[in-house]
Amino acid sequence: MQANRFVSRDPRDGQVFAERPSWQRHDTRQALTAASQAAARWASSTLAQRAALLRALGEALLLASPVLANSIQREMGKQYAEAEDEVLRAAKWCQFLAEQGPAWLAPEPGARSQIWRRPLGVVLAVTPWNYPVWQIFRPLAAAVLAGNAVLIKPAPNVAQTSALVEMICRELLPAGLMQCLWTDEVGTREALADPAVSMLVCTGSETTGRQLGALAAHHLKPAVLELGGNNAFIVLADADIAAAAEAAAQSRCLNAGQACTAAKRFIVVEAVADAFRHALRAALAHYQCGSTLAPLARADLRDKLARQVNLSVEQGARCLLGGQPAGGRGYYFPATLLEQVVPGMPAFDEELFGPVACLSVVADSAAAIALANASRQQLAASLWTRDTAQAAPLAAQLQAGMLCLNSRPTSRFSLPFAGSQASGFGSTLGRDGLLAFTRPVAWLAG
Repeated sequence: MQANRFVSRDPRDGQVFAERPSWQRHDTRQALTAASQAAARWASSTLAQRAALLRALGEALLLASPVLANSIQREMGKQYAEAEDEVLRAAKWCQFLAEQGPAWLAPEPGARSQIWRRPLGVVLAVTPWNYPVWQIFRPLAAAVLAGNAVLIKPAPNVAQTSALVEMICRELLPAGLMQCLWTDEVGTREALADPAVSMLVCTGSETTGRQLGALAAHHLKPAVLELGGNNAFIVLADADIAAAAEAAAQSRCLNAGQACTAAKRFIVVEAVADAFRHALRAALAHYQCGSTLAPLARADLRDKLARQVNLSVEQGARCLLGGQPAGGRGYYFPATLLEQVVPGMPAFDEELFGPVACLSVVADSAAAIALANASRQQLAASLWTRDTAQAAPLAAQLQAGMLCLNSRPTSRFSLPFAGSQASGFGSTLGRDGLLAFTRPVAWLAG
């Protein structure tokens, strides 16, 4: 956001194509009032009514998929097919919750008691730019099914896509139930502090999560924080090297590597290090800027990635592929492979949000587990081995919130999506994620 404006800039050529002014404080106040009134009315709706509305939202997303995908591509630079997949995922999430969610929210019976689930009120969701449709609907669908109203604070560089989502929601949802807050950072903090807001959901950087999470705690409001992951991808001696290398390249290059669940640190046992290095380099080389590899979403993101790579090379990492921003227009960074990456380098210690794979070689599985756990951001981990008997005991030693065997990390609707340590806390998927938008009420029948 520049000079109190939301600016949409095409990452493929760097050109501004839309701007939107930021709200004044009275605009935010009106939105908070409307959300409070909507939440009070919506809390008395039935689960059947809420589920029907989610089904309608899912259908509306499918109908609007071409328009939304075009908008995502223009604001993010994302490949069109990936943008379509994102919209489809949001639609399927609405439909999944409509089918499964009511049973999760139903009263939990006991011999002489019950547990009721009540909505919290108004949820403030601070959403990121990397999946501008999915990252809105991930908290929105669950919060609405649980009986809440939702205020979305969109990322500044995806305002056009966020506005399209808001338009779709306003056509179907009761007035005030979903609104975008077109405000700045100060306005966001003021909204979170307002008594009208009952809960925070924040997906973003660790710095933003700490600031907003501390404010929510100060006002005694629950929070779900998803703050990224410096995810380990462990390749053991008996792994399918070809499959692992292909999955590794996809994880680094889909959405130009701009995904919190993407594998980032590739930890390989020495016995297969040469074979995996060769296969991964070949797989990464298939991704070419402008055709099969999208640009990064903003110029500052490209420049930060370049600094992280350059500093890591200065500290001893070896660049085998790529390594420098692409020339010409747009925010392109080529598929890059670094090896000899060790703790202390940005390529190991920091989350690299772009198409850069960082390779570390270890002696054995015990060393691989130790190195995988040597990160503060433990969101997801991937373990590659043909020995399924040893997989579970090894995975149990990993600290990540999501553990995947012989696949790149991806979230599932039915399972909690939650990290540990500096990756934040709480979940927005699965039964746990849905119940996070409720407060339990114990009913004792005497």
